[in-house]
Amino acid sequence: MRNRFDRLAKDVAQEGLAPTGKVVTDAEIAGETQHADVWYEPDPSRASDRARLGLLGRIAATTCTIEAYSDTPSADEARACLQKHLAACRSCVARDRAAEPPFLWVLSTGRPTAVLDGLRAGPRAGWPAGVYEGPRLLRALVVVLGELPRERSTILIRLMGGGRVLREAIEDLRELAEDAPERTIAVGPLLRFRVEIAKPGPTTPEEEEFMMTTQELVEQFIEQGRKQGLAQATIELYEARFGPMPSALRSAVEGMRDLGTLRRWHLLAGTATREAMHDAVSAASAARSS
Repeated sequence: MRNRFDRLAKDVAQEGLAPTGKVVTDAEIAGETQHADVWYEPDPSRASDRARLGLLGRIAATTCTIEAYSDTPSADEARACLQKHLAACRSCVARDRAAEPPFLWVLSTGRPTAVLDGLRAGPRAGWPAGVYEGPRLLRALVVVLGELPRERSTILIRLMGGGRVLREAIEDLRELAEDAPERTIAVGPLLRFRVEIAKPGPTTPEEEEFMMTTQELVEQFIEQGRKQGLAQATIELYEARFGPMPSALRSAVEGMRDLGTLRRWHLLAGTATREAMHDAVSAASAARSS
């Protein structure tokens, strides 16, 4: 590994892409002693799931390798990526001569000028700013994460960067709804990375910044857990007294995001009548929809 933030990038890719195809991190290239950061083969039946991943889903539309740099790769590092990529292409053709060779996606936090010049890469038509394409025969592309538009469709890819790019992506992630797919994918890798950084030992300024940037996300995660736990306890208490909870009532309880309201409903489920519980939930639902 180049540094610990590159491990985070692999974890985000694994979490996001695993439901939509075959993902292998640190994938060994056949006949080589090197490994690709991420190897991905899409499941054709999961195209709609990939579409929910924004730019990451577009990248994963075809078989590819992903090499993520939380800093900026040098020309030598890019050449090493290309060597692995060409070996992967040869391996694919050896297995199936009719198969399309994979694409190589190099994700760079900063602008790798020497790499872009060496590949004679230019902006890829129809893609957002920051996506560059080299010679078509090479099937190699570079994504400059720091040049991507700061919008929802790029959050997951920007989380695979470092420095300012990662900080802004985390800030954007915090603004999404609790049930947003990007949060479902990213919170686990981010929290696991926090645990890794928090282990005894020296930390870098960038790691310290990451801890501060993700603190609010941790607090939101804890709050969400409290809500989910209280909603489940309310349902169980209701059903212990009155039998199975109607599906509409269950959906309202599970979907409630206000902790104070959940506490009131939990009290009603334990002390009031079935009708009082139904009336309280119906009134809250009507207020939310008005």
